[in-house]
Amino acid sequence: MLLLGLIAAGGCKKPEDDLGLAVLDPADTLGTVRTDTSRILAWPHADNAVRTSALSSNEVGSYVDDAFGPVKTATATQLRLSINNIGPADPTLSCDSIVLSLAYATVGPIYGDPDPQVVRVHRITEDLSPDSIYKSDHQPLMDPEDLVLGAPRTFTPATAAGPVIGGDTLPPQLRIPLNTALGNEFLAQWGQPGLADNAAFLAWFKGLAVVPDNPGQGPLQGGIWRFNLLNGASKMTLYYHNGDGVASSFDFIIGSSSARWTWVQYDHAAASVPGLPQALADSTLGQQATYVQAMGGLRTELRFPYLDRYRGSAFRALAKAELLVPIAGDFHPTYLPPDQLFAFRKGADGQDLLVPDQIAGQGLVGGIYDADAHIYRFNLTRWVQGVITGTYPNTGLALVPGSNGVSVNRAALAGPANTANPMKLVLTFTTY
Repeated sequence: MLLLGLIAAGGCKKPEDDLGLAVLDPADTLGTVRTDTSRILAWPHADNAVRTSALSSNEVGSYVDDAFGPVKTATATQLRLSINNIGPADPTLSCDSIVLSLAYATVGPIYGDPDPQVVRVHRITEDLSPDSIYKSDHQPLMDPEDLVLGAPRTFTPATAAGPVIGGDTLPPQLRIPLNTALGNEFLAQWGQPGLADNAAFLAWFKGLAVVPDNPGQGPLQGGIWRFNLLNGASKMTLYYHNGDGVASSFDFIIGSSSARWTWVQYDHAAASVPGLPQALADSTLGQQATYVQAMGGLRTELRFPYLDRYRGSAFRALAKAELLVPIAGDFHPTYLPPDQLFAFRKGADGQDLLVPDQIAGQGLVGGIYDADAHIYRFNLTRWVQGVITGTYPNTGLALVPGSNGVSVNRAALAGPANTANPMKLVLTFTTY
């Protein structure tokens, strides 16, 4: 009993006045002290543009997020010849139809609601390269003409079952009919140098941009549609016939060899719920709620101003450090939080660096969203111990959504002063 009393008293002693160590938790084993009162400073800010080229999916669509403001994504892609040396030239060729098909992603094909949307298709006028890195803020140069047949045209996503074409059931896809004048422009190149190979073709026809245009959307309307352009069903098909009425078709493919990326536009100031705009204007409000948003939208900065002061105290041997980041309040059921958050430490030049717990293995650091408890848990033991010993400077962390280049998932996170379920750093020290 005396020994337990001495340990508890030691747990109450603060290495520095501002540390606020808690008393011994009765559930802890002998020789450990657990505290969840370490000070945290949190605030959100707009993130930098992120790479979206040559990734697993691309996004098209728009919606009005009540808490985060309007979101608009568009996709640019090259098209490539499925065979070289197309021809011979035939002046009797005539386009019956030309269709751009975009296969939906099999996981999470819609973020938001499956409302109808106006989609436009524009011809890209700048040279693209699959070796270049394109980011979420790069809008390509485009011809203003909308190539969609019957434009403006509204499309409704159908992700459960694919269309039946020629007796075959295809993967779920968005099929956009294009103006037949474009098809006849291609047919005029049959047998010409422009269709000799992909290098010649891409010099002539640089690609297409698929862009939503829905200025009349209101709060909680619309969604982001996710496509797999690596799926063979994602292509542009030209249907045509010759002077004898013989019908044919030709596929212009996308695939891994094509430059392709998504760009995004956010308007956080237009959120109808004031929390985020206020927190961006006043960083102290991040103590109540802070925010993250993928595709270069938002990140949250965290600072732990007194961690390094443990260095000169009796609490130097860290058994475990766990950062608990709950979701703040409720969210719209189709605006799901990111599946994972990453915690980055800062390098000497302010660049993002992996925490040592992440380097040791993803399963060690955590950061996976617990949908039942509505919380993210991070194991940061190695990083916190390194801050205490002086191995790492106490520059804090940044929380960034996973799948940052292929989703717009967002979350409002409880700050460290949240009255309902605050963010906490739980430290467990050994005392022997």
